[in-house]
Amino acid sequence: MDAEHAAAQRKLEWLGAELDNELVERRRRRDWDRRRALTLQLATVSLSALVTVLLGLKVGEPLASELADVALACGAVVTVLAAWAAFFGYRTLWIQRSDTVHRLTSLRRRLALMKAEYGDAVPVPEQVALLVDEYQRILEDDHDSWVRLRRNSGGDLAN
Repeated sequence: MDAEHAAAQRKLEWLGAELDNELVERRRRRDWDRRRALTLQLATVSLSALVTVLLGLKVGEPLASELADVALACGAVVTVLAAWAAFFGYRTLWIQRSDTVHRLTSLRRRLALMKAEYGDAVPVPEQVALLVDEYQRILEDDHDSWVRLRRNSGGDLAN
């Protein structure tokens, strides 16, 4: 085996390990963002419905005043939760990360197919280089999407 093919073999092994690690981390982040998006949405909708019910109840004083105060507090919490959701963009992150996971999974399948095709033989270095380039492109696209989201939401890019 010449040096070029040995390097291609090492790159192939490196790419496999990198993909496995990235997929674990990206799935974890995607699931976190999905949970946050759903939790904020459900909390906002539930509290908004509660405000409507509290303000619509026909009760006498002093209970009516107390329910109005609770409705006011719930309305304030809804405002904070909506601002939080808009600022952090969990739903958008969830969608973005789902796309990245899909692309990484697709690349992982192609890598597995290449390994199945070649078996113990050494793959063509140019084919391995194309997979490595695509891997880098996926990560760069993910990062660029994140930067655009942070800029659009006014988020701090230092995070």
